[in-house]
Amino acid sequence: MDCSEEVQSLSDEASTPIELKKGMSIFLDILRRADKNDDGKLSFDEFKAYFSDGVLSGDELKELFHTIDTHNTENVDTDELCEYFSQHLGEYENVLAALEDLNVSILKAMDKTKKDYQEATHLEQFVTRFLLKETTSQLQSLQSSLECAMETTAEQTRQERQELRLEPVEEEVLESTTKSHILIVQRQLSVLEEDVEEFRLALRQYTENASAQTGCLHVAVQRLANESRFILYEFWEQSNVWKNHLQTNYSKTFQRGNVDFLETPEMMTTMLVPASWWVLNNN
Repeated sequence: MDCSEEVQSLSDEASTPIELKKGMSIFLDILRRADKNDDGKLSFDEFKAYFSDGVLSGDELKELFHTIDTHNTENVDTDELCEYFSQHLGEYENVLAALEDLNVSILKAMDKTKKDYQEATHLEQFVTRFLLKETTSQLQSLQSSLECAMETTAEQTRQERQELRLEPVEEEVLESTTKSHILIVQRQLSVLEEDVEEFRLALRQYTENASAQTGCLHVAVQRLANESRFILYEFWEQSNVWKNHLQTNYSKTFQRGNVDFLETPEMMTTMLVPASWWVLNNN
């Protein structure tokens, strides 16, 4: 998507009542992806399908929809979407502007790579591959941090709502619920055959560091027979402990190294289980 062209084309339309700020072109893309019937606006069903985050209730999403629908048409258009979010961006105004510039820069770089790579020398091709790999690694690291932030904020909201639903006499029960579950993380890693031994060294160092981390109950690794695929199991006392672990240097180093070692992106799943299961199994 060429953000600069979309922003320009929108600003050229005489019917557009608002002028988009830098970074607001993301909402053009949001509406395009959420608008399933391509009529240029979002019905409540389309709005709910896209914006539902598992935290807001159906009634709250309905209230938000009508708040954004200032034209009272029972549909949300681009102008209304941009107008609402432009008032609530805060620091993310700079983030979205930077993402818009980044998107344009990456597309330009990809276009130049496509044109020049075949005619480049072997060393120039190496530099291009190296820069692509490092750019991917940096973007994956940013994505991991953002996903952790999303999970943390969503979990915090759920806990706050749970507290509001509890009666004062249940305060003692609430205090113990933070330790009533443990988090199991399963990571599936398909390693390039020629990099298996180097990967195993990196994996051993990672598991040793993770095992020594406060709040880590256990780490186990399983390699599937006749395959260069590894399954890593991590058991953590709490979700927040695991999220803090993801921000450590050793975890980020392992994640960056996986860009070189893995044949396909790793698959990660998480599951909360009753802490009593862990106690029973360890007795």
